[in-house]
Amino acid sequence: MTNSRPRVAVIADKRRPDAVAQALFALGNAWPTVPAQGVIVKPNLVSHNDLRASTHPITLGAVADFIYARGATEITIAEGASDASAGFANLGHQRMFWKRPVRWFDINRDEHDWQEILLRGTDGSLRASRLSRTMASAPLVVSVAQAKTHVNTMLTASMKNLMSCIHPQDRIQMHGYKAGGNGHSGLKGSIVEWLKGESAAVGLATTMIGRMKQTGLLAQWLTGRLKWNKLSGSQREFCRSIAALHTNLVRLNQAVGPRLAVVDGFSAMDGEGPRLGRSRNLGWVVAGTDPVAVDTVVATLMGMNTENIGYLKLGEKAGLGRARLEDIEIVGDSVSSLQKRCRLHSHAPLQQFWPQALAELGEGPKPAKKQGGEHQETKQTATTGSKSIGHMAEKSAGHGHKSPKGGKKRHKRSRH
Repeated sequence: MTNSRPRVAVIADKRRPDAVAQALFALGNAWPTVPAQGVIVKPNLVSHNDLRASTHPITLGAVADFIYARGATEITIAEGASDASAGFANLGHQRMFWKRPVRWFDINRDEHDWQEILLRGTDGSLRASRLSRTMASAPLVVSVAQAKTHVNTMLTASMKNLMSCIHPQDRIQMHGYKAGGNGHSGLKGSIVEWLKGESAAVGLATTMIGRMKQTGLLAQWLTGRLKWNKLSGSQREFCRSIAALHTNLVRLNQAVGPRLAVVDGFSAMDGEGPRLGRSRNLGWVVAGTDPVAVDTVVATLMGMNTENIGYLKLGEKAGLGRARLEDIEIVGDSVSSLQKRCRLHSHAPLQQFWPQALAELGEGPKPAKKQGGEHQETKQTATTGSKSIGHMAEKSAGHGHKSPKGGKKRHKRSRH
C-alpha cells in the first residue's frame, strides 16, 4: 500500500448506465493499464434466476464499454456462484454482450487448473484449498458487484465478490469449516442446505428466522448478556466462522489482486441479504482501483459501522488498501449527502465480535485472560506451496501489475 490517497468515485444519477460511465470517467489517471488480452470481469451472480441478488447486465455492459474503449480487444466474464452458465443466459448478460468480443467462463465447470491457497479454520488450523489459476494469473481482474448486506460479513461488495474463485467443494472452507459439507451435520445441516434454495417458502422462512433471531439478540442485549464472555457455545462458534471468513477474504484478495472495483447501488439489498433481503434502489455507483477503499465508502453510504467489517480492517493492515474515509480521495458526489441508514442483517449484533473471535483463531491480539487453554494460538505459517500468503500479496500491494504464472488456457466461447 502506497502513501498516496486512493481515488474513489461516487456518482448519483437517475440512470444506472450514466452513473457507471461517470464514475469510471471520474477516476481519470487512476485507471489501471488495460491489456488487449487477458481482462477478466467478475460479476456476482448469487442467484441464476433472481436478478435482484445478481449483478445487473446493464451495469456489466457499461463497465465493459469502458474497458473496450481503453484497449481491450476481448473480455472474459467469469463467475462461479450458483449456476453461472444458466445465470448468464437467464438474467440477460449474454443478450447484453451479443456480438461483442467476450468469452464466458463458468469457474465451476470450465476451470481445470487450480492452485493452492491456505485458508484459516474455525479451530485455528490452516487448510489447503483450491483457487482458480485463471483468476489468480489474469493481468487485470475487475470486480463488478452489488451493495448488499451479508449474513456473516455485514457487507458484501467488491472484495466478497471474489469468493466464488475458490473451488466449489472448498468454498465452505472460506467460512472456516472443513471441505465437503455446509459446516453442519444432521438435521441442522439439512435445514441449512434447504435454505440455500430460491423458493417462496425459503424466502418466507428466512424472513421469519431473521426476525426470531433479532428478537432473541435484543433480549440478550436488554439483559446485559450480549457480551463475548456470555455468548452461548453455538454463538461463539458462529462468531469464529465470521472471523475466519474475514481473514480468508483478505488472503483471497491478496492472491487474486483485483485492480478495479465497481459497486452498484441501484441494485442494493438490505436486511436478510445477500439473496433474500429487501431490494433498495440507492441511486449511486462507486468505483475505484483500491477495493478496500471502495468497500469502505459503500459501507459508509449504507450507514454501517466499518469497525464491524473485519475484512476492511484486516485488508488495510495487510496493505491491500485504505479503510478510513479521511485517507481516501473521494470525487463526484459527497458521501454525506447520499448516506442512508440501511437495515442490517439479523446477525449484525453478533458480527461485532469478530475481533474477539479472531483472537481465538490465533490471528488477532491475544485475550487478556486464558481459561483452560481456551485461547491457544496456532503457530503455523500461511504458506501456499513454497510461497507464503504474505508473498502472494506482492502482486496486489500497491495495486501493481501481476505476472501470469505459466501459460493461461484459452476457453471456448459459449454459444448464445
